[in-house]
Parts: sequence; structure tokens; C-alpha cells
Amino acid sequence: MKRIGIAAVLVFAIVGIALGVVYHGYPQAALKAINIAYEWRAGVKAKSMEIDGYEVPYYEGGEGETLVLIHGFGDSMVSFLQTSAFLTEKYRVILPGVQGFGETSKVLDRDHSIRTQVETFHKFFQKLGLKEFYLGGNSMGGHISAAYALRYPNEIKRLILLNAAGLRVPGELPYSHSEESIETEADFDKYLGKVFVKKPWVPGPLKSYLIEKWKENHDSYNLIKEQIRRGQDYLLNGRVSAFTKKTLVLWGRQDRIVRLAIGEAYHKDLPNSQMEIYDPGGHSPQYEFPERTAKTILQFLEE
Repeated sequence: MKRIGIAAVLVFAIVGIALGVVYHGYPQAALKAINIAYEWRAGVKAKSMEIDGYEVPYYEGGEGETLVLIHGFGDSMVSFLQTSAFLTEKYRVILPGVQGFGETSKVLDRDHSIRTQVETFHKFFQKLGLKEFYLGGNSMGGHISAAYALRYPNEIKRLILLNAAGLRVPGELPYSHSEESIETEADFDKYLGKVFVKKPWVPGPLKSYLIEKWKENHDSYNLIKEQIRRGQDYLLNGRVSAFTKKTLVLWGRQDRIVRLAIGEAYHKDLPNSQMEIYDPGGHSPQYEFPERTAKTILQFLEE
């Protein structure tokens, strides 16, 4: 844990420099600097692997049993970087990119259904030489993880679902089409309010950069949602009870993206699950409470 304490000083220093860069008009460079700080703090390295001609980027670091954590829709492999700083001293942590998002190749004529993501990850894990490992994810990443555990149950030691999609409850339509993009700062702030209970401060230039990136991806995101809705493993209702190994269902009570009712449905249907609710808590506990989320995961894996 000494590495984390020392690293915190460096993180603050780099973040300070990065924010200065932001205000000089280079928000992308600022994000890169911040991520480099988080990478160093977590003790992970960025790598990539080719699967069926498709480049899969990922982070890897730490020693011990393997723990894979998959990011959500519209996110990237940096999603669990902050949380990983508290995990890599005990586990070999792998944070892969999901095809169609983040730094992955954008091949939009490729199928992005949940089943295709599962099969891509199966080949990815095989290339890494993984036989048995812990698997988890946030939002869509949790959906992929649950679908993977159902398809390849013998590979998964324990399952971790953080605000996971994949089940339908009354009044909810998973992966629904988005008519409007995020066009203004007001739109951006409104979206942050759905994801977080306490919205993080985002500098103006960085906010503008992220808005432009979201606008660029708006149509492709809707295409991917349509592929998910039409593809296999879109809904796991009536099937998740087949996975009988220990599962952690971790949720933020105030989640407005994948509501708590879905988490409760997972907990009810998974026969060997335990549920942890963060109150207050939003859609992405790994961002909002990185250390607390890590401690919850560690306790679950080590009990």
C-alpha cells in the first residue's frame, strides 16, 4: 500500500499539470496525462491483442489469481483504472476494451451483439491462457460478464455485477434508441446527473472535447444498441438462475441508467448471490467510489 500513498503525490502533481494543459486548449493531452498517472498508480501496462483481425486493447498488471473487469457502454478500458490501484497488489488484473468503444477499432459493419462480445472475449481469454478466473463488469460490461458466465460457467470462479444491464423489468427497455445526442454543456451536466449522485467537476475545455466525442459517436452508439437488441443474449431473464457460483451484485441506489430494480432481479434470480447497495450511489461505483468499490470486491473474493 506504500506505492499507492507515494503515487498519490505524483497523481496530484500530474493532474495539476494536466489541468493546466486543458486550459491551454489541449484536453486530449490532459486526459492522456491523467490516465498515465492512474496507470502508474495501479501498476498496469497498456497492451493489445488481435482477435479475428480486430485489435483488442487492454490493461494488465499485478500478481496472483486473475481478475477481469469489463467496462460499460460508451466507456473504455480506463473505467476500472482507479479501482485497480487497490486490487493489483493481490490479483492479476486485466481491463479489456469492448469492441466498438474507447480505443478499439471502429468496424461498424461488424456485429456488436452481446453474444459476439462474449465469443470475442472467449478467444481473448484463451490467447491469454486463462483457464479459471474471476469476472466482473459495470453496466453493459456486467451484462457481458453474466452472459459469459452462462455460456462458459466452468471458467468463472466468481462473478461480479456492478449496476449490470441484461435483465428487463417493467417500465424498462434496455439499450433503447437515443433520439438526442449530447449537444450542449447543459446536456452534458444532465447526463452526469444520471450517472453520478455527486457530479464530478469537469473543466470547460475538457467538457467541450467530451461533448464533441459523444456527438461523433452518437449514430454508431445507436447502431450498436440496435445490434444488441436484435442479437443473442440481449435479455437474460429466466436464464441467470443457471449460474450457481458465488456472485456479487453491487448497485448504487440512485442509479438512473440501470435502475436498482434490475439489480434486485439479478439478486433474486441468482441462487448464490449477495447484494451490496451503495446509498447514496450512482451508476458507476468504480468512478464514484474507487477505493470503496475495490474493498467490496476484495472482501467478496476473499471471504
